[in-house]
Amino acid sequence: MQSVLLDVTTALRFFARRKAALTVIVVTMALALAANTTVFAVLHSFLFSNLAIPEPDRVVVVWTTKMQPGSGRVDFVDTRSNYLLLRQLTHSFSDLGQSVPMDANWEQKEDTRRLQGARVTASFFDVLRTRPLMGRLFGEQEEGPNAAPVVLISQALWRNSFAGAADAIGQSIRLNGVPHTIIGVLPAGFDQPTDTDVWVPFDLPKEMWTKVTGARQCATYARLAPGVTVEAADRELANFASHATAASPENKDWGWRAQPLKQVLLSGSDNVVLLVQGGAAVLLLLAICNLTSLLMAWAAERQRETAVRLALGASTWRIVRQFLIQSIILVGTGGAIGIGITWFAIPALQRLDPDPGLAALLRNVRFDPTTASFAFILIVVTGVLVGLIPARQTRAASLNETLRSETRGGSASGKSIRWQQAMVVFQAAISVLILACTAVAGLGLAKLNRIKLGYETRDRVALRIGFPEPAMASHEKRVQFVDAFEQKLAQEPSIVSYGLTSTLPAGDGGWGASLQPQLATGEWLPDPVVFHYRRVSPGYLRTMGIPVIDGRGLEERDRPDTLAVAVVSQALAQKYWPGQSAIGRKLRRANTTQAAPIVEIVGVVGNVHESGQVKTTETVYVPFSQHSLRRASAVVQGRGSMTDVVAATRRALRAAGPEVAAFNVATLQTLSRQTTALPRLQVVLLTVFALIAVGITAFGTYGVMSQLFAARKRELSIRGALGATAPSLLRLVLWQNARLGIAGTVLGSVGAWMASRWLQSRLTSFEPSGILEFAGVALGVLLLTQLASLVPALRATRLDVRVLVSS
Repeated sequence: MQSVLLDVTTALRFFARRKAALTVIVVTMALALAANTTVFAVLHSFLFSNLAIPEPDRVVVVWTTKMQPGSGRVDFVDTRSNYLLLRQLTHSFSDLGQSVPMDANWEQKEDTRRLQGARVTASFFDVLRTRPLMGRLFGEQEEGPNAAPVVLISQALWRNSFAGAADAIGQSIRLNGVPHTIIGVLPAGFDQPTDTDVWVPFDLPKEMWTKVTGARQCATYARLAPGVTVEAADRELANFASHATAASPENKDWGWRAQPLKQVLLSGSDNVVLLVQGGAAVLLLLAICNLTSLLMAWAAERQRETAVRLALGASTWRIVRQFLIQSIILVGTGGAIGIGITWFAIPALQRLDPDPGLAALLRNVRFDPTTASFAFILIVVTGVLVGLIPARQTRAASLNETLRSETRGGSASGKSIRWQQAMVVFQAAISVLILACTAVAGLGLAKLNRIKLGYETRDRVALRIGFPEPAMASHEKRVQFVDAFEQKLAQEPSIVSYGLTSTLPAGDGGWGASLQPQLATGEWLPDPVVFHYRRVSPGYLRTMGIPVIDGRGLEERDRPDTLAVAVVSQALAQKYWPGQSAIGRKLRRANTTQAAPIVEIVGVVGNVHESGQVKTTETVYVPFSQHSLRRASAVVQGRGSMTDVVAATRRALRAAGPEVAAFNVATLQTLSRQTTALPRLQVVLLTVFALIAVGITAFGTYGVMSQLFAARKRELSIRGALGATAPSLLRLVLWQNARLGIAGTVLGSVGAWMASRWLQSRLTSFEPSGILEFAGVALGVLLLTQLASLVPALRATRLDVRVLVSS
């Protein structure tokens, strides 16, 4: 024990003489270890969380899929009749259940609170193996038609709204105008489908119970049978498609596939997590290589001392232990700081709101004992690994070999020098790779930011509303409410303009409809095309600042009992009626089971970009009064404070329908900015990784070149004594480093080209880039390595052979 303490004291005295190197090493190691620990905490919260579901890896979502022009194969939810067919004909699943989303408006004494609700089958809880914390679940006999007015609530809602009281069971809450009796509380952490607060028995409109329609609204969940894999289930689902088509013509050209629930919940955010994981691992690898290189340089400085100690009888283990203690102290110090960084980084990440899928993933991230254990193991393993390499280099050193090496003019072994040269090449290559990927992502983001959205965002507020059922289950009731709501909005002095829409171009997914345009010949396009289909009130286009280019916009006269009309985007009009007017042309809804509805085009409006997409979308706008949905978004343009505008909008909503709640209230600028949040997050992460990598590379190059210079001091001084000029010595040393830098930048450029192509298929905003971007990055890294080696090179011009000989 005493000898170990002596080794620790010796190491600390050694570090005290090298404060600058020590600081840089500890900081870079802290950042690398913090990045890896934070990434582990995020991955652990998702990959190893049970989601309050036993065996969550056995739960899948069964999608229906269809090829969409320009989009490839797209996933959709399914119908009730197909679900019943799945239960009857498939054997890959032990349980199947369904859910449909429900806008739950909880009417309280003086306000209406919006809850996230779901209508689920009783078998839904069998699929997820969920049992209530208290109370009971509902049974199949309580499902619709005309489902029983009972409700299950989440544990969070129970604690926050009922103070965790046992007598909450049996209480009645008014949802969408209908009293519902609380029969059970579900366990902590359970919120499937995502973020659900209340669950009611499954029910559907009458026309959707028994037949397949164009409206596929039911999400199908299944638990894999024992021994069945997702791949095996997919093979059976591929065969199921033919049975589904035989059962209903509406299923023609549709397929089915199973996707693990965890993948569904992660949505597109898994690519960002992959990016962070890869970047953190690379940073740790760079930090390890840099620390290893430094320790090897220090080992070379003490090579004579080590050889003498071995010759005098010191054990090999004693030498190895010294290096291990040095390494563990450095890595441990960096690790302790890294844990502190992680402790503060996790809450900072949770305050981000880049994407609903990523936000849901980050919400449950914790610095728990498992994460702490991972950090401790990572620190120990890294410290031991880094310490063993220089220890292995010197453990067999002998005094004779060391003295012979020094008489030849070197202070380090050839193996040590080659290792350090390889580190310069490797670090330069990694820096080029990360910087090039950052440049490619940044250029793609800049391209997105330069796009003109096609609509105005300033001084505009958006809020979502759900029409409660059964109070507003009918189209007529929804139209009446919208009319009343807009009348109340018109009475608010702080509101300039307003309109309703089924979906927003910022933050909403595409809601498409299969349509057949009438061509210039008068014939219908034979194959239906999916267009973005937006149901809007007359004031929407004006409020959004979308210009009318030809014909007219939608107006108050477009009512349910008048001609069915539509307004289309310029991109759609130019595609199907190039050089001609689209006014008077018709669109037909593709529907094989009933008479196809036909709408007449009365106007052409400007193009908009949906959710940060580069390409404009082909959009059809139809009157909300003719084609309503059970939810919508109101867009309000106001004057003055946006807080006042929101308050005025809420007053109007309350006056028009006390049972209707607003949710997801935000400015349109915020929503538009969120559409590029993932690309921005990717660029920020890559930039942070790149800056750290460049710092490690610069310091590593400086350290290695200083050591290589020390190894050649005698040779360089003799060259000077024989007449070599200072500029020639400077060029000699710089060229030695330039060869290493060139090798690293070439390797890095090749790797960056391959990585950028791979990232383009997986991450948002990555655009194909030319040779100039890669050449610029490679040149920058090469100049950086040259600058890092400039100080050692300048020393070479001031060597005095007499000093070396006398020493």
